[in-house]
Amino acid sequence: MTDLSNSGVNTFLLSFGGWDAEGNISSSDKIIDVPAYNAYYLEKGYVVWTQTKLAHPEKKMMVAFGGETYESMWSHLGNAANREKIAQGLVKLLKTNFPVYKKNLKPTELDGPCQDASWDGTCNLSNYQKAGSIQLDGIDFDYEKQARLTPEENDNLLKLAQRVRELLGPKSDKLLSLTTYHVGADPEACMSNTVMENCSFIEDKRSSHHGEVLPLLKNGKDTFDFFNVMTYDAGKNFRYQVALENYAKAVGNASKILLGNTINSQWGPEGRFTETRENNLARAAWQAENGYGGFFVWTLGANDNGKTFGEQVDYINDMKKAAGEGHTGVENHKPTAVVKYNPVVTGATHVVLDGSHSSDPEGDALTWRWEQISGPAVTLMDNDGAKASFDLNSTDVDVELGFRLTVNDGAHDSVPFEFTITHKADQKPVDDEKPVDDKPVDGDKPVDDKPVDGDKPVDDKPVDDNKPDNGTQGSWKSDKVYVGGDTVTWKGKEYKARWWTQNNQPGTSDVWENMSKADKEEWSANATYLGGDRAEFSGKSWKAKWWTKGDQPGSSDVWEQIK
Repeated sequence: MTDLSNSGVNTFLLSFGGWDAEGNISSSDKIIDVPAYNAYYLEKGYVVWTQTKLAHPEKKMMVAFGGETYESMWSHLGNAANREKIAQGLVKLLKTNFPVYKKNLKPTELDGPCQDASWDGTCNLSNYQKAGSIQLDGIDFDYEKQARLTPEENDNLLKLAQRVRELLGPKSDKLLSLTTYHVGADPEACMSNTVMENCSFIEDKRSSHHGEVLPLLKNGKDTFDFFNVMTYDAGKNFRYQVALENYAKAVGNASKILLGNTINSQWGPEGRFTETRENNLARAAWQAENGYGGFFVWTLGANDNGKTFGEQVDYINDMKKAAGEGHTGVENHKPTAVVKYNPVVTGATHVVLDGSHSSDPEGDALTWRWEQISGPAVTLMDNDGAKASFDLNSTDVDVELGFRLTVNDGAHDSVPFEFTITHKADQKPVDDEKPVDDKPVDGDKPVDDKPVDGDKPVDDKPVDDNKPDNGTQGSWKSDKVYVGGDTVTWKGKEYKARWWTQNNQPGTSDVWENMSKADKEEWSANATYLGGDRAEFSGKSWKAKWWTKGDQPGSSDVWEQIK
């Protein structure tokens, strides 16, 4: 307990938790099981973490769910009903009041009535008594499997995390984090050993996990508070710098990316090895210098190199010092670029990009450099200021505009903050000025001179441009909020929401799954396809192997031709 309190660690991930299809939560070593009161004995793991949290409220206690031990639990997320039960179970866990028991309390430290009395009726303070209650601070999803994670599994986990957020409510301070493999943000092309550019794992025998969580990172960047990258178990040639750069690019914010170190032996292509202390300290210092969010260590408490618990704590504290929390030797760290922006705009409008939340660890004055990196060209005003802006004219089709902000503290550039804004087309108004039918009247045909019923009101209700399905029940509305599982109709097709959404038009956004796809439907660059979806292109039939958008059939491995 004393060693743990003396550690510089600010967040602990209690390992490991799991769930079943009914939403029942379990954990290794019963570490999050509320124990039945026993005056003499309680599980050590439970006692240590609860006492530490009570003594140090500033330290965060989270539960890591998953890992290879519990990898089968991800399959339960494929069923919407099961996923709801699991979300409810996780929220219940986060709202649980865990009793904290301690021995040798003072009478004034008791929380509630005495729970164990001596033979003479006095409170036996030498045994366990309740000292207070605490709650967990969050959940980490240790998202890994031996097999490659699929786009559908990515979608299911994101739906779960977003549902947990929804159930907790907007004012909740609970944390959600995501832990993934080191190569998860690499380009998928890195699975081929002929590709080296932007690849972190460059051994001849490549991993099958390159790029497996890219859609989850991009779509979940605002759902998860931080992202833990397991930059170990990859060998001595592993390029951890490249791995973190890829994660930062996918998420768009380097300060949310954490480097993984291990003080245990680890896997390598040439056999197991233990990273040197010098290298671990250098890695911790590197991430701080380059504007990343910190580091995590596997593992505290279980060590295969014979280190005592106190020695493990000292080792981790030295890494923290190297990272700039104490004695660092790094005189100037990189600043962090942050952009606040509206991800979706419609029609003719003025757009403001706010980079004023960017920061420098030393508090140095910043300069800003805004750039457009993709999409139809716009004129950026104040492209060297804290806030840039541009004007947009109306557009007939939806387009995406890509931008980049880099800040400089006078010595270092930040990791670029890259982001995309979707410019949506105006809804076309219904043309009610129909041309007059000037076909000549057949004079032999009697004219129907039946009088008009003047008592019948004329339906002059204007057409709602937001309802191309004639306002039928269930048609999509731009101002309505939809959650995962909701179905709508739009332009004659049925769509289902994958997660929370508002003002994202079906057929142009990943959030909507087209439930009306037919085998003969033409491929569209703006449509999202999942594994098994079919499309027609250039007179041939194609089937998607996994998630894809914008990859043309015949020019990408994601599509296979079918007969």
